[in-house]
Amino acid sequence: MKNASFYAGLKLGLPIMIGYIPLGFAFGVLAVKSGISAFWATMLSIFVFAGAGQFIAASMLGAGASILSIGAANFLVNLRHVLMSAALVTPWKHIPFSWKMFLSFFQTDEIFAANISHYKQGNEVTICQILTLALVAHSGWIIGTFLGAVSGGLITNVEVWGLDFALPAMFTALLVPLLIDKLQIIVCLAATVFSLCFMQFGFERWSIILATLLSASVGLWITLQHEKSK
Repeated sequence: MKNASFYAGLKLGLPIMIGYIPLGFAFGVLAVKSGISAFWATMLSIFVFAGAGQFIAASMLGAGASILSIGAANFLVNLRHVLMSAALVTPWKHIPFSWKMFLSFFQTDEIFAANISHYKQGNEVTICQILTLALVAHSGWIIGTFLGAVSGGLITNVEVWGLDFALPAMFTALLVPLLIDKLQIIVCLAATVFSLCFMQFGFERWSIILATLLSASVGLWITLQHEKSK
């Protein structure tokens, strides 16, 4: 049983690990250029592990922002984790609270998507599987950060190498297998449109949380209308 859970976590984690290496590399380069040492950039990736939050922190530190403003910006960006944690209530209902507290540290967008996909496919969710997935994926982020930080002085523009596209490409690959019926496709398209609209009107930091709430409401409304028509 443990071997099956381990290999399940490994299978889920390896693609994310591969995607995290170039993304972590991009963060390592940005961190060094923002005045953060290679050591502390790597420590951030070990003990913080918040992709978007780390990019924001590095950029704001480079611009001379205060710790308070950096914390406030990260709070807004990471509000989406409230919704993510709610979605994990059912898949993780059999897991002890102490383990939930520990495993929640690793729930990035991509790891969350992989866990949800694994559960929706009818597979057993175990601590071993979740932890293996998390540690494998996290190792890619740490390795990428370290490599980017130590070679940051040699690279002037990560966009030339396409490293800035690593995150959206990886998340798209994780999202597509979850779109198995018309309702999910509609909700996905609605979330995309809402998010783009919010960003267009200057709500970049709120775009994800607001788009998620509105698209979920659209999905709920469609479901209720379908139930009424039966």
